[in-house]
Amino acid sequence: MKFIFFILLLFSQMSFAKDYLLYKPDRPNIDPLEYYVNGAYDVIQNPYYFSQENFFKKHETLFKRIGSPIHSIEKDGGFKKFFQDEFTTTRVVPNLTLHLIGGGYDVRLMQEYFEYKGAEFPLAYAITFSYLAHFGNEALELTNHNITSHDNIADLFVFDIAAIYLFQNDDVVKFFRDTLSMNHWHSQPILELDQFNVTNAGLNYIFRPNVFKTNFRPFLFLGMQTLAGVSYEVEEKKFYTLAAGMALTDPLKQKGRFVVGMFYDKDDFLNASLFINGGEDYRYRLNLHPEFLKTKRLGQYGLLIGQKKDRDLVLGLKWKLPIGIGVKF
Repeated sequence: MKFIFFILLLFSQMSFAKDYLLYKPDRPNIDPLEYYVNGAYDVIQNPYYFSQENFFKKHETLFKRIGSPIHSIEKDGGFKKFFQDEFTTTRVVPNLTLHLIGGGYDVRLMQEYFEYKGAEFPLAYAITFSYLAHFGNEALELTNHNITSHDNIADLFVFDIAAIYLFQNDDVVKFFRDTLSMNHWHSQPILELDQFNVTNAGLNYIFRPNVFKTNFRPFLFLGMQTLAGVSYEVEEKKFYTLAAGMALTDPLKQKGRFVVGMFYDKDDFLNASLFINGGEDYRYRLNLHPEFLKTKRLGQYGLLIGQKKDRDLVLGLKWKLPIGIGVKF
């Protein structure tokens, strides 16, 4: 733990972003509190492997694990097994894509947000929110006994720290933004009032490079659901996308079930998404985002309409707050 706080202090003294490469001051595209909820509850998209029960108790267990990282690594098989598990197996895929690239992107985005807000140490604030979200996510991963301290330590001490450093380079940020057309399509979390559980949360990243120089572009969606497909640009910066892939049920073995996704986005903002047979045991899940639902009286608000595998319907409304409210019936 001391090591993490030392790194945070070190990075807080680095030079700040010179330009807003990711943040949009005229149309804010990040809310740190909403990011925390999405990040902390990201893994609940896989109810077969993870649970949000005992949220705070799991944090205590996590802090014990990472408080003595060397002891924990040796207890769970030693440094050789640590390296093999986290760097030479399929586990390295989410480490690289979601923690290194996705995490670095989010830290840089929040850094620019806090800089725009006038914070004295914007990078330190960004790192704090990033780690709070990742702590929550790693804590909920403790639901499954197959997740050892090796996973937690690699994520928090290696890939998350490398991510911060990587995305301090403007050329790296521009490469992902311009060449790969990377963007974040994070979910709009909803609090179910009947059980006081969070649903519809998640951190998601898309890549849509203009390799064909036509209206059609290849599309990749990364998160707890991994989809690939094609986007069609009907007007400038206005896309319809169809993709298919896998919703994870066993992340260590990279197993899951077939999922189809349809998306509509405009001017770099996701407007609407429909997942069929996707995560959280939803038969279908339709999200209408604030950029799509606008009224003069209410302003922007988001809407969730879904049905679970057990035929329960879920309705959620998100308006102004970092988390919306919903009911299941």
